[in-house]
Amino acid sequence: MAGRHDDGDGKRRDALDPPVPQTRRGLPWWVTALALVGALALVIVFVAIPVRLTSTSSYCTSCHAMQAAGRSWHTSVHSSVPCVRCHIDPGLGHAVVWRIQEAKNIWASYLDAGKGMAASVHRPSDAACLTCHPLSGLSDVVNGVKIPHASHVGMHNLTCADCHDEVSHAPAGQPAARAAQASMSVCSMCHNGRAAPDTCTTCHTTAPPTGVHPRDFVATHGRQALGHEADCLRCHHDKAQFCDACHSRPPATHFVGDWRYSHGPAATADRQGCLGCHNEQTFCTQCHQVDHPTDWPTTHGVVAAEGTASCLVCHQKSMCTACHTARGVKP
Repeated sequence: MAGRHDDGDGKRRDALDPPVPQTRRGLPWWVTALALVGALALVIVFVAIPVRLTSTSSYCTSCHAMQAAGRSWHTSVHSSVPCVRCHIDPGLGHAVVWRIQEAKNIWASYLDAGKGMAASVHRPSDAACLTCHPLSGLSDVVNGVKIPHASHVGMHNLTCADCHDEVSHAPAGQPAARAAQASMSVCSMCHNGRAAPDTCTTCHTTAPPTGVHPRDFVATHGRQALGHEADCLRCHHDKAQFCDACHSRPPATHFVGDWRYSHGPAATADRQGCLGCHNEQTFCTQCHQVDHPTDWPTTHGVVAAEGTASCLVCHQKSMCTACHTARGVKP
């Protein structure tokens, strides 16, 4: 016969009876579901939404320092490309590093701690450019200019942004279409006749025409250069080497002691030659706009007695002495 025993709860049970399973008490299902929803909400609030918002160009241009760049971007050929596509290198790692830096910037701005903000914007890398513009799809001849991109990318640390630095952000007043074209000044970094050939046909499929300037262009180019300097630099791309080499050395006549007072006949004979360097409205009129009254020969003494400095801006002291001596008046 099977025996009977006390199972500890004060009740007698048969020895062959199966043990009663112990019930394990847990959290209600709705508490677990609520915790999961809360965790998901935190991920959305602190991760998904910030990532989404900081990926928009409106976020980038919302900063006061970026508003000028935003305006130029809106009118560029890249106006449909988000800022992050160019200014963040491809890859999850680069995206994470940038998000962390932006989080610091946001908190630094919120707490008015400007020292924590990033000092500059990351320049577009070749990897970012080549994501949309693979070398295999780029032509080696563009608008009559030979541009073998494959041989230039990575050469002597040359990057896409070295040549196309204004493609998305044109300087104020410059048309976006012109900014999208690489400037010849970039070519001269290497094509200077020493590091690389600098003949016209090295880059151009056809040589530019000769005799494009009139014979008196040296004397008359000043007015055009003052108003349209960019047009000059399309061919004369090195301003320091080409323009300054001439303009840093004034004519010998300028070093004559009385040139300020004796330049009149020379200016009359070669007016355009003067305007090659000097602007008539802002330079010449400083003296030539002075209009003395008709009785000035007899009334100017009161003004001159207060100081001759203003008189000597235009008049030589010898002129005063000669006039006063001829009239018997003490100068």
